[in-house]
Amino acid sequence: MPISILSLWLSALFLGPSADTIPNVTKAASDIPWATQKRLSWDDFAGEPAPNNSHHALTSTNMEMKVKCENNQLKFKVEAVFNPKESWTRNRESHALLAHEQLHFDITELHARQLRKRLASLPNPCTRGAADLNKYANLAFEAWHKEEDQYDKESRHGLDKAQQQAWQDSVAERLKALEAYK
Repeated sequence: MPISILSLWLSALFLGPSADTIPNVTKAASDIPWATQKRLSWDDFAGEPAPNNSHHALTSTNMEMKVKCENNQLKFKVEAVFNPKESWTRNRESHALLAHEQLHFDITELHARQLRKRLASLPNPCTRGAADLNKYANLAFEAWHKEEDQYDKESRHGLDKAQQQAWQDSVAERLKALEAYK
């Protein structure tokens, strides 16, 4: 039975007028940024399964955020990335499992777009400081993590075909609604 688990990270860096900084986790050279035209394939899953892990696949994604103020204007980059070296599968034949794993990556992009929208709408963001901006990153991370858990629970890790399809439709619709924040 295909089962997946998702590892989540959020990194952020604030470079602004204050000395406050948020530690940054640098994107690995092998990370794959989310893109409409790039769908995951089993060849992207380069990690080795942990011997004591009974799951059929693990998708490691990361939502990275970098923000800085230039001329009192907030400049930011929020990126959803897939980490091949930490992602693995025991079942390279299942298209259904791959679709389930792809949707984990799509959900990461969905939450990256939501964070981009939020950051773009902040009034006077450069007067807020790192702690205030980090609050938005933490809220985004919590919502993302909660939705990932809900997705696995409701779809039974992709085993419930009707729920899996409902999630695919919902995520596609929400990504389209946030197309301006791609």
